[in-house]
Amino acid sequence: MAKHMLNSTFAGAGLVTTLMAGLISASAVMFAPQAQAQSESSEQPERRLNLMLMGSAPQVCSSMNQDACADKDWIQANEMRTARVYNLSDVRRREAMRQAVWPREREAIREELIEALEMMADHFGYGVVPEHRLIDRFRSRAHLDLLSRLTEDEYYRVLDGLEMPTVEGLREVARVSESPNTSAQLLQRFVSDTQRFSGQETPVIYIVTAAQRDPLGSYLSQAAALRSAGAEPRWLPIDATVMRAEGRCDSIDSLRRRGTGAYDRARVHPQLHAQQVEFCESRDSWSDALNEADGVYFVDGNQSLLRDAFINSDGQANALLQSIQNKLNAGQLNVAAAGNAAIAMSSATMVTNGTSRDAMVNGSLARQAPAIGCEQDDSCPRDVGPDTLTYNPLGGLGLYSFGMIDVELSERGRQARMLRLAADTVTPVAIGIDRDTAILVNPSHGVFEVLGDAAVFVAQQATGNANMVGGGFHFLYRGAMGRIQRSAVTDISLAQQPAFRPESITTRFLGDTGVFDNIARLCEGREQLQLLQDDFVFLMQRTDNTTAEGRRGRCQVINGVVGIGRN
Repeated sequence: MAKHMLNSTFAGAGLVTTLMAGLISASAVMFAPQAQAQSESSEQPERRLNLMLMGSAPQVCSSMNQDACADKDWIQANEMRTARVYNLSDVRRREAMRQAVWPREREAIREELIEALEMMADHFGYGVVPEHRLIDRFRSRAHLDLLSRLTEDEYYRVLDGLEMPTVEGLREVARVSESPNTSAQLLQRFVSDTQRFSGQETPVIYIVTAAQRDPLGSYLSQAAALRSAGAEPRWLPIDATVMRAEGRCDSIDSLRRRGTGAYDRARVHPQLHAQQVEFCESRDSWSDALNEADGVYFVDGNQSLLRDAFINSDGQANALLQSIQNKLNAGQLNVAAAGNAAIAMSSATMVTNGTSRDAMVNGSLARQAPAIGCEQDDSCPRDVGPDTLTYNPLGGLGLYSFGMIDVELSERGRQARMLRLAADTVTPVAIGIDRDTAILVNPSHGVFEVLGDAAVFVAQQATGNANMVGGGFHFLYRGAMGRIQRSAVTDISLAQQPAFRPESITTRFLGDTGVFDNIARLCEGREQLQLLQDDFVFLMQRTDNTTAEGRRGRCQVINGVVGIGRN
């Protein structure tokens, strides 16, 4: 058995080596546009970098997110909102578990939940419980098996039904200054840039929460964060439900169940619900909002939900999105998008689901993404599983026009996923942005700068077959600059990096940090990096066109070649 696996591994390595040899021989052509652009560039394009794409959601210290705080002494529990709270009374539990909102085929699960909630209510004295205590109890040994059999929709259906209304006058307070996480500093940079571009000491930034399952509840936390960073936050209450509710604006609360999977939001957030209904009824109300907006911030969440809020059923951008695009391209608006919302900014192929392992085994499908937990209630679309690589071939919102985007690339080992999809869809350039990292881009000219803690991985001219995929790559850290074009990334300059020592190192690259942990070998004089995982092999290769710079673990690469294969 061991001998068979060893032979299989070498066979897989041989396939990728063959691919790499072809890529290396073609590298002079693959990277020629960069050399040409560097030598022919006679004038600098517009340097206003007014589109920020973040690889993850900012973690900002607040009265409700105290784990992100360096210091908590300033938090006053009696004066600030510190947690969502849930009502376990008999009346509230009956309402949350009413048959009308549960599919008939999941009746057995509903009955188990009724019994479990009765046990929890008895444990907590049938009273009001803060969120962390309720969730900890849900995850206890007594209820863990039941929790594992719930879909995401069912889990939140229960929590939404038990959640108590927000208390007027008691709001969440954030302090970016107490947030040691780099992602919070990126949010501060976005606000500072908006101040500089607009000339306003307190710029007006509209928050788009359309990617969120609960667009109303998430607004309050985002507003607190932006307010702390020096902005005047306002809500742009567009989402997929509003987009489809024309003529039925009074029914938005019930339409949300199907549109975003959120329940009872009018009861929990009555003022925000009323604001959204008014927005729905006044279809042109967004015009006044954009006229006063200095910036727009797209919150992390589900990229497909975000797309559905701005793209009409005929596949065309709605008037609101067209106005955002025009103001952004004219340099009159500063825009940031975090996490999966950044994925949705692309005009090219938009990835919607999937793991690297499944991508290498089964390829990609231009299908709707499966719901999280669809395997629990047999609701996965035909031929689609929870790990299937799915994508929207029509792209996202189109604010970024230079190729495909993926996020949390290093942390979740998504290099193979991104390369496979770029190859399958013949997308010349794909960028992967790590957690706590961002790329600032001029949306018209493609000039960019990398910010943050980790890296941006750029794939160029990806190609392959059913068993292997590869292409050219760049691996860039904070301070790196250049220009993104639709066919290549050019004019790259690197910045010196601080010393870095990873806390732990793994060689596992599918779904893990193996590439990030080991790429430094290419800056230590080695021509090739090879990683093995099960029957998969990952190779990175230097060529005559490659530049590799780094010290003490921070390795940056320009014009390298990458390949991944399996037996």
